[in-house]
Amino acid sequence: MIKIFLKLSKFSSILFFITVFYLLVPFKCFTQEKLSIIGLNKVDHKIEPSLKYKFQHSNDLSARYQIFIKNISQQPINVENIKKIYINGRSPDEWHNCKIFSWYRFPYQHSNFPEEIPANSLMIWEFNGRNNKWLQSSNIHFRSNAIDTTIKDDNQLIYISNIVFTGPEKLLHPDLVTIHIFNDSKQDYRVSDIIFWQPSQNASWHFLYPVDSVTEFKTIPNDKRIMSGEKSILQINSKKFMLGYIAIQVRLSNSSGGVKEIWAYVKIKKESFDISSGWSNNLIDGKPAFLNEEFLKILKYLHVNTAHYNGQPGYSDNDQLFSRYPIKYFGSIVPWENFDKDSLLHRIHAIEILGEPQYGGGNPVDPQQVNMELIKFAPSRIPTTLTHSEERIWRFYSGLSDYPHYDAYRVSSPSADKWRNYDRWNGKKISWGAPLETIGTMTRSLKYLNRPAPVAYWSQGPHSGWQVYGGRKRTSPTASELRVQAYHALSTGITSLYWFNLSHTALIKYPDLIEPMKRIGREILLLDSFYIHGTQWIYEQQFETNKPIWDLSTFVAPQGVILFALDLDYSINSGLKTFTFTSKKKANLKFKLPKWVDTQWELFCLSEDGLTQIGYELISDNSILINDEITEVGVYVLLPSSGSGGRFLKQKWQKLIDEERNHTVNWYKR
Repeated sequence: MIKIFLKLSKFSSILFFITVFYLLVPFKCFTQEKLSIIGLNKVDHKIEPSLKYKFQHSNDLSARYQIFIKNISQQPINVENIKKIYINGRSPDEWHNCKIFSWYRFPYQHSNFPEEIPANSLMIWEFNGRNNKWLQSSNIHFRSNAIDTTIKDDNQLIYISNIVFTGPEKLLHPDLVTIHIFNDSKQDYRVSDIIFWQPSQNASWHFLYPVDSVTEFKTIPNDKRIMSGEKSILQINSKKFMLGYIAIQVRLSNSSGGVKEIWAYVKIKKESFDISSGWSNNLIDGKPAFLNEEFLKILKYLHVNTAHYNGQPGYSDNDQLFSRYPIKYFGSIVPWENFDKDSLLHRIHAIEILGEPQYGGGNPVDPQQVNMELIKFAPSRIPTTLTHSEERIWRFYSGLSDYPHYDAYRVSSPSADKWRNYDRWNGKKISWGAPLETIGTMTRSLKYLNRPAPVAYWSQGPHSGWQVYGGRKRTSPTASELRVQAYHALSTGITSLYWFNLSHTALIKYPDLIEPMKRIGREILLLDSFYIHGTQWIYEQQFETNKPIWDLSTFVAPQGVILFALDLDYSINSGLKTFTFTSKKKANLKFKLPKWVDTQWELFCLSEDGLTQIGYELISDNSILINDEITEVGVYVLLPSSGSGGRFLKQKWQKLIDEERNHTVNWYKR
């Protein structure tokens, strides 16, 4: 009996230690991991110190993360296994509640999330930090019942900066994608192949599968290389991209045989350069403005094709009237199921439903609340937009919408920044205006923080409702101020421009802005394919005796190069309280060019009369020298020397002129 008892006691002790061992050792040791992190896209936060605010900038910066996670188990995984996710020891809810995450998107947030994660499917987990208090080291640890993995918090020195989808106007789906890659690393890379991942259907937008793998594509430069410190453009023709979410996996190799992957995740927006009139469907003689054909004609005259509305009975259901003066919908678009139809999608610019949440009536709306409102539109094929307001904090809202834009006006308007804090004009401080070039500063910031999504800009137009600021009597911009603000955004890289606001009342009050807006609209549409497919390649300022004279931008697209010179040597008219520019100012300009531009290219100058070919000098450091006379803005187009590009643009210019003549209105000239 004693021997039996001793044997049982020994067995019990062994069983006890085995039980304790199983409890203490991580579960991962005994079950095969079901989810694997196969990609990371990180966008480090930046702020622009040149912008002046009442409150100091916070230098406690974090980043926005997209984590690409694949079910590698070959079997569906029950969603219960990922309902409790921990990042560096805490759940995203906990990090958000202690104001360390600004927003996050994880599967358990969605009430309609399926019960199972399909085999071989890809999910994207996203979160955006307010600061780096959650990041205890250079590693990030993810843990749930289906994953227990640590990844390195790498800086993204080579990354996808822009993704744009286009296709023939008559086709619903795009069939061409343009991808810009920036290489800030110290290594040269070569693009091996590109893999596209999409949902099987939009209702199941959470899960993506490989739909195409491409090894043949057009590149600029044409050898598929991305040199250290350089940029490259890829263009891929595909059978067709389904509207909705897409993940893009680009595989790279270096000379030593090393392999690297870069990733991006966006919602496909079939891109076109749209020009919006803002909230323009006001009453004219007691009836909606879009029932007034004279008003529709002037919008057409201004090359406007978009407005803030969801359709107007008597106009949008009148095929004859709408076809003559088509205005895309840009509004709340709810319920979205009523709009997400093949027959209507070509009429819709984007969803705009939340206004300016960074202001929120004086109290900023929590970014996570904004996230939960926008995620309701995830199953739709319609892109969402968000109006950003204040560069000082808009990094907290970055990545939330498919097509972000911002509003910031530089004269006689409400503003987030403190105008009297700018020391721009030899110590003279003003409260009726701000440096116009800060439009370019903010556009670059918005593009970077929301990369690789396209962005748009609310540009200051005629507006009848603002009060007097700083004693300035004119409550809208002058023609020069209007043009320069628009071009600071255009030269930086926007794919739509929204005028604020082309109401009938405002146009009557400021008829002197109609012709300048018409000219800008014509110039935009002339070069719209450059804006859509291109990006700002090089930006710098040209100085003279330590004073900024020109704002210079080299803007590169597959079709060619646009060179922008914007006058920074403007002055203050103290009596009128306006900004004044020198007419036909002599300019000796030096633009840096990509290395693949050679002496055989043709240079055209864009003026009010169209495109004129001019001479130039290409010097040894791959810079171009241009001597010209400029008023406010200089625009130059470099094209390959075949001659066909110049002929095409000149023909397009004439068609735009003819379109204006067909819609000429004279009431505002009286």
